[in-house]
Amino acid sequence: MIKRQILTIFGGSSDEHSVSLASGRMVTRFLDKSKYQVSTCIISKKGLWSFNGHKSLGLANALQHMLKTKYKIAFIALHGPFGEDGKIQSILESLGLPYTGSNASVSAIAMDKDLSNKIVQFSKFSVPSYKVFSDKQIRWNFFPCIVKPVSQGSSYGVNIVKRKADLKKAINSAFRYDSRIMIQKFIRGREITCSVLEKSGKPFALPPTEIIPKSSSFFDFKAKYCVGGSAEITPANLTLKQTHEVKKLALKAHVIFGCRGMSRSDFILNGKIFYYLETNTIPGLTKTSLLPQQAKAAGISFSEMLDLIIDSVKT
Repeated sequence: MIKRQILTIFGGSSDEHSVSLASGRMVTRFLDKSKYQVSTCIISKKGLWSFNGHKSLGLANALQHMLKTKYKIAFIALHGPFGEDGKIQSILESLGLPYTGSNASVSAIAMDKDLSNKIVQFSKFSVPSYKVFSDKQIRWNFFPCIVKPVSQGSSYGVNIVKRKADLKKAINSAFRYDSRIMIQKFIRGREITCSVLEKSGKPFALPPTEIIPKSSSFFDFKAKYCVGGSAEITPANLTLKQTHEVKKLALKAHVIFGCRGMSRSDFILNGKIFYYLETNTIPGLTKTSLLPQQAKAAGISFSEMLDLIIDSVKT
């Protein structure tokens, strides 16, 4: 059996470097070695590329290396800017190297919370009201609210603001991560997330998860990645009707954006309404990540999940 050459790319210069390292190591560990010849590429915080632990290379030399080595598929396990915003996808497309996940334009759209929210609103999703600001001359008088960067992941720079006196601090925090920030009406409710995989070109939704943060008031970085930071109930304790609805919405978002291979959409359930928050084109693949948990609940092992993601790549 001829093994397919897979290059896992992880790390990166974003604030999600450590999360990406954890995802990339899990992917590398669980790729079926009977099917794949696995190589690794770790991108440092300074943007240097190290292949299989060898000398770090600048971008130009790294591209030359990838052209010469002729990998068959790149498995992208980068999170945040450069990984999920279409930049690494554009680079790999210029090399003619097929890669996992959504293409460059889809990645860029989904990463932009303002643009993605406008798209799903047009498709009749319920979205909490919000405004986007590009400077600090902000007028906002509705509390509680959520302040967050427009293009960022892992809840970096995201804060719930309960009173006007705390707004400035939250605004400054969000602007650390992006030149545009979003202030959004806070919707109180249950946090529900639902992932999508594909098989033979057809997307299917996995059992949804309810997230109950323990260490924070919402699903922030600590609640996401620290063991015991949240209770994650999979399948979520929803009615059959609610389960069907949230799976339908996650599938619809996947299709609307044109996602490929995998996605995870997040919602707040308030009363009978699922309010859309965002869609992740490269969900976390760490030990505590939600996509692997949901795949497991559907009877899909970590290695089988990786096979499905790789099989969705057009080569």
